[in-house]
Amino acid sequence: MINKIKKLIPMPNISKFSFAEMCSNENGKTSGSGTVGIVISSIGGLCFLLGAIDKMFLSGTVDILTQSIVVIGIGVGLLGYRKGVSNKSDSAPAQESK
Repeated sequence: MINKIKKLIPMPNISKFSFAEMCSNENGKTSGSGTVGIVISSIGGLCFLLGAIDKMFLSGTVDILTQSIVVIGIGVGLLGYRKGVSNKSDSAPAQESK
């Protein structure tokens, strides 16, 4: 049974994962918006986790949960902006220098 599942769902090669590639653009340079997007999304995820603990055990308010969702959205927006800028620069024609 497990072998059938492994054939249907291939396992990704974790040794190929690199944070440097996540933070860089198509040219190989470090992308500021990508790096900040990852940091902000990580902080937002941590705040969401702590907000869920707060909601379950401490105060019962959902303010921190909604605010952390906004922070995660900002981080994801920065990551999307990085991809949009790199795609736009690839499609723009190169200008010749005189």
